[in-house]
Formats: sequence, structure tokens, C-alpha cells
Amino acid sequence: MFSDEEIEKIVKTKIDQDETLGDQVGGSGHLGNVSLVINEISKPKEIKTEKLNGWEITFKYTLTVVTEFTIYPDNPPDQSTYKKTIIIDKNGAITQESKKEYIEGSIDAKITDWLSQINDVNNK
Repeated sequence: MFSDEEIEKIVKTKIDQDETLGDQVGGSGHLGNVSLVINEISKPKEIKTEKLNGWEITFKYTLTVVTEFTIYPDNPPDQSTYKKTIIIDKNGAITQESKKEYIEGSIDAKITDWLSQINDVNNK
């Protein structure tokens, strides 16, 4: 079995492979930074079938995008939370993975606000 530290390292390595983290420059030359918070890592669940033998791990993580235009409270950073499941073998190598699933994010609140504003305009 794997220790919590080993599982966390496997998950962090997978996220680092899938996401572009750290300082970045967009196409327009504006600066930004994408940071990571791992919200939750499930306890490994043993999986044994004819074709599969390993441990299933589900994890949730949040990406936060801060740009040079991030100003509180009017323009807070964008945050998105995702969920992903991986299956690892006895050596900790990932043998299967799900697509990342979008859970929630700050863009949801912005879209709701925009739709509300559009409805207000249309109802006048």
C-alpha cells in the first residue's frame, strides 16, 4: 500500500503534467500566474478484475488564475475546480485515468450575473 505522501506526490505529478502552472505570458503580452490547490484526495480503493489490478484514486483540485488586471473586489482571480480519477499499479504508475471533470468556478457566478443583467434589460 502507499503512504499519504506517496499518493499526494503521484497526484501532484499528474496535475503538473496535465496543467500549465506558474508564471505565464498571454498572446497579448499580459502577465499571469496559475496556481494550484489540491482540495481532496480519496483513500486508494483497491480494484481487482480480470483486466485490471490496482488502486483507484479520485482527487479534486482548484486552479487560480491571477493576472495583472486582478483587482479586489471588482475583478477577483478566476478559479476553477476539477475532479479526476486515476488508477495506479503496484509501482505507482498510472494505468488508467478519467477525463478531468469541471466541478465549479468563478466563471459560473459571472455568467449568472451577465444573464441576470440581460434579463433585466429585456424586461424593461
